Amino acid sequence: MRFFMRTTGIFLIPLCIYLYFIIRRLQILLFGEKGKYVHMVLAAVISVLVILPAQNLFGFWALIVLHFLAAAAIVDLVRLVLKKSGHGFHRYVELAWRSGVLAAAITAVVLGYAYWNMHQVVVTEYTVSTEKEIREEGYNIVFLSDLHFGTTMNLEQLQKYCRRMEEEQPDLVVLGGDIVDEASTLEQVNEAFGALGQIRSTYGTYYVYGNHDKGRYSETCDFTETELEEAITAAGVEILEDATALPGEDLCVSGRRDRSDARRDGMEREPSRELLGDVSEQRFCIVADHQPRDMDENEAAGYDLMLSGHTHAGQMWPVGLITTLSDKDTFNYGRKTYGDMELIVSSGIGGWGYAFRTGKHSEIVVVHVAGQ
Repeated sequence: MRFFMRTTGIFLIPLCIYLYFIIRRLQILLFGEKGKYVHMVLAAVISVLVILPAQNLFGFWALIVLHFLAAAAIVDLVRLVLKKSGHGFHRYVELAWRSGVLAAAITAVVLGYAYWNMHQVVVTEYTVSTEKEIREEGYNIVFLSDLHFGTTMNLEQLQKYCRRMEEEQPDLVVLGGDIVDEASTLEQVNEAFGALGQIRSTYGTYYVYGNHDKGRYSETCDFTETELEEAITAAGVEILEDATALPGEDLCVSGRRDRSDARRDGMEREPSRELLGDVSEQRFCIVADHQPRDMDENEAAGYDLMLSGHTHAGQMWPVGLITTLSDKDTFNYGRKTYGDMELIVSSGIGGWGYAFRTGKHSEIVVVHVAGQ
């Protein structure tokens, strides 16, 4: 954590310097060179005061500051290119640039769209075909992940989405983790699982923990791990933590322990193959793992479908792009085939930290499993 903070501090130094020049540009517009040195000191102080709170890159203030500076840099670059090519500017455009209003307006538009986009939950459907002899009508699986309840919706809104999920007539509901997080209250924990546990389905609701659910990122979490487990089970939801359930005659559902939790507990996750034990190879086998990892291991173990969340599809661009380019052991969003196994990664129905999203959309995933 200390290394992360030091790295973040170094990253913010050039941003602080750039903000200083933006403020100086505004001061010169308003006051000319009068009181130059006083204004220079004032600009430096303001820059530091604005940038320092942005060290928390996952905070709302950092979201605003980073987007404003990115917008300002783009405006500066476009203006420079146009000016070099001999293009002139209307005085009002020049005024909007010098004052920072243009960059602020772009920031407001982007974040306004991000807020709207976060709250537009869509239903994303996939069809997975199997050669296994499952029942003729196949199965409908509703998959929900990364709600982070309390950040983007209240109980009334969640209940509305639960009714929408029931319209899919699910045979199985799978909750892929991070339904709550360290910012959720105990009341919200009970509300979230109480609502999700009431979704009517043929074989019930199964749950795997995410890296945030147990509130381990905060020393002031409002609920204990025991209270969390009690809320889940009281809602009629079955927890699968390195465990397997056999709903119906030809289905198998395994849930893996979250890899971050396993590291914190100093534990090794059970191998995928061990989770299947002596389960018949004729069953259609699903594995839910909050973080999209170990796909090759799961495929080799004999799973037909893997369901994951965690990534939020980046939530705020370009996080998803950076992850895709820098981490080849994971998958950011959508569907991908690994041998005989299909992986589906959801962007999540909500978001963490703040109710803004420019990376994909918020979604409920419906998987139609069809026989040949």
